[in-house]
Amino acid sequence: MKQVWNSFRLAFSMYSIFPARQVEKNKENMKYILIFVPLIGAIIGFLIREWMIFSPYLIDKDLLGAVICVMLPTFLSGGASLDGFFRTVDALCSHQSREGKLEILKDSHSGYFAIIICVCYFFLIVGLWSEIPLGSWPVLAYGFVLSRALYGLSIVFFRHTQESKCSLYVAKGKSKMVIAIFLFAWLIVSVVGMLMSDVQVAVPCLIGAALAFLYYCYVAFRHFGGITEDIASFFVNVCEIMMPLVVLLTNIVTRLDFADYMM
Repeated sequence: MKQVWNSFRLAFSMYSIFPARQVEKNKENMKYILIFVPLIGAIIGFLIREWMIFSPYLIDKDLLGAVICVMLPTFLSGGASLDGFFRTVDALCSHQSREGKLEILKDSHSGYFAIIICVCYFFLIVGLWSEIPLGSWPVLAYGFVLSRALYGLSIVFFRHTQESKCSLYVAKGKSKMVIAIFLFAWLIVSVVGMLMSDVQVAVPCLIGAALAFLYYCYVAFRHFGGITEDIASFFVNVCEIMMPLVVLLTNIVTRLDFADYMM
């Protein structure tokens, strides 16, 4: 029970800004940490759903409402996944050998590729959220749980690079099975929640998550030969931008078909 409690505290201290008393980061204390990572996504999703109540009363509700939807996950997570995302982008844009890319992942300095992508990323995701209808927000809120559940499952089951510290997150034997069961449960809860909120929005949202996961697999194994914590974090941000993107594209296609029909 102490290991579970320590994993809970570490999950919140490492993946969020929520106050949690620090404990030593060792294999025993981090044994069950992945179970609690989607819980942080659930808190983010809940707060976005609550923000949905106040957003319509803003003067420029589309723009400012979207900015808050983008900044809430960034602020509440403490930018935990963004660091890995930009390191991975920096490595990919370098076009170096696999060994060179892995060296960039270990570098704590930000390259200019990362800075350029950072600016573009926030412009794009704010634009996407500003175009998403308010009624679609509850579905996208579940996406923060989905992305983190897939993040955890990939760390449990995917091959790690030699430089990776992901082995600290993965227990062996029955403990590994327990972690996988909880992560699959989070996955099912997020998918069911999406479908119950709005099937028409949920389907493209899930397609976006699937495309992001496939791209993650391609990047991890084609360019790096496995995953590291940074590459897994890269997936979280790709997933969270791909879901609203596919939802928006679906809305545009639907409107175009409808307009052609009316003509």
